[in-house]
Amino acid sequence: MAAASRAKKSGIAADIQKKMEGKMTELEQEGIPSYIAKWVNSVVTDHEPIREGGCKAEDLHQALMDGVRLLKLINQIRAGQGQAALKVEISTSKIPSMAMAKHFDNLGRFLKGAEGLGMKVNDLFQSADLYEGSRAQMVNAVNSLHSFGLLSKSLGFTPTYGGPGHYATENKRGFSEEEIRKSSAGFVSKQISGSHGLASQAGMRAPGTSRHIAE
Repeated sequence: MAAASRAKKSGIAADIQKKMEGKMTELEQEGIPSYIAKWVNSVVTDHEPIREGGCKAEDLHQALMDGVRLLKLINQIRAGQGQAALKVEISTSKIPSMAMAKHFDNLGRFLKGAEGLGMKVNDLFQSADLYEGSRAQMVNAVNSLHSFGLLSKSLGFTPTYGGPGHYATENKRGFSEEEIRKSSAGFVSKQISGSHGLASQAGMRAPGTSRHIAE
């Protein structure tokens, strides 16, 4: 959803949004979106490449909001850990609500799969962060994907994520496809019912909140 179509915030909400947008600019200056784009491009090669040099939040939003590339990415990591592939749904529906439901399903499976590989729950973005994709929301998505890249590096996955830092993992849960399907169904439906195409600050961490990454 284009940022211009969202209701303008005021007061404290406007201050928070401004600070989060400033944090997104800092992440772009650090090159974190570019690290993510380069890594995704190196692993998922059957899509149009995401812009790497000078990659912006908007580039990642457009490329990853349907969850397809993220599932293809995590399935390769899961394969290396002896885990079954997660279902990838490609939406061909021209009905926006039906397409959105499939996209949220994909994102929900990715997030649950990431938890199963050892991601801390507090490091996971909300599906609406990436799907709606405002610059403020993308702070959570970019931080989370950076953490996921570092997690993959700790698991010995190649191509290796090139972003700085390392990730201290949780115990791997090794969720099966069936467990992820059942768990993510309710999670996704709640996010869709709370979204309705409007920007949400659910899961938005305050500026400067730790990413649980050791630099």
